[in-house]
Amino acid sequence: MNPIANNVALAFSFFLCISFFPLLNALPDITKTCDKVKHKELCIGSFKESYLGRYVPDNAEPDVLVSIIIKIVVNNASDVSRNLKTTVLEGPVPLTPEVRAKYGICDQEVVSAMKELDKVRTAMEARNHRSEKLNMKAAVTNVENCEKELKQVEAQLPDKKQFEEVTVLKELLENIDDIIKTVD
Repeated sequence: MNPIANNVALAFSFFLCISFFPLLNALPDITKTCDKVKHKELCIGSFKESYLGRYVPDNAEPDVLVSIIIKIVVNNASDVSRNLKTTVLEGPVPLTPEVRAKYGICDQEVVSAMKELDKVRTAMEARNHRSEKLNMKAAVTNVENCEKELKQVEAQLPDKKQFEEVTVLKELLENIDDIIKTVD
């Protein structure tokens, strides 16, 4: 091959590699978005764990990242709800009627929070920031109510894991709320 053809081939190869470089980086710089939240490490960790290997542009807008984080939190809430139901229905320890009732209330609150998150996503798509904030506040309140219910019977809980899961869910929701407040 002549020197000109070699240089063209080399330049083309370099251009090709550079153009695919963003695809190699599967995570956007989520730290900029997570810097705005109360529970930063949880924000970064949950995003990286859930979106490892998926392509999200480096320059993704905060509302795109919020939408992704909402999906992560809805999945987390679904797991929490399933674990609450499993403990009540199939738990190794019989529960007192009071504890069983608290688990039921808590589960209802988690399910309500998931519904509110769906409303947040719909409001985001419609660019209705007021509804986003109201529904987000409702979702946080739902999970706080769940946490309060479990706290009332904490000493009687067969497994402290559920209480910890609810606390993490609340922190994830607080993170979304913090991000939404900055998106306007």
